[in-house]
Amino acid sequence: MTDSQCRIVFSPGTDASTSVTDLIRRKAQETKPLLAWAEPDPLHVDVSNSTGRRSDFEPLVCGMPSWPTDLPLVEARLFWASTALHVVVKEGGGCAWVRIEEASKGSGGAEVARSVIPVYTLRDLKRFGLQGEMTIKGLRAVEYRQQGRLVGWRLTIEEK
Repeated sequence: MTDSQCRIVFSPGTDASTSVTDLIRRKAQETKPLLAWAEPDPLHVDVSNSTGRRSDFEPLVCGMPSWPTDLPLVEARLFWASTALHVVVKEGGGCAWVRIEEASKGSGGAEVARSVIPVYTLRDLKRFGLQGEMTIKGLRAVEYRQQGRLVGWRLTIEEK
């Protein structure tokens, strides 16, 4: 684990007429993410298997997500090198989101403690919806804390 200080900017938004799926698809097409994660609507899962996941759905993927179009999402995240987008469904329809972006010094934002933690996907395949020997080499979690309280997180892939 490595710790340092940095600045992050939170940019929230809402759209009453756009679904989580549509917003994620649009944002991923604008700039291809390193990683993408999603949680489907629980009313559309497969209750006949041990994981509850549909066989055509992988919750954590490298690069551009290609989740089934008939599977509504209630939550999703896109991860880039220094930015993350977290989108959730709103109860009355549409979606809300927050973009977390690391900022350069002097450009505003909140001062936070930044921790980078290695993630070992082979230890917990079902938690991440991974199959068999599937791994994501160099996967890292980045946590942002203020006064010890977690205020944001994102995933990234270690640069070589």
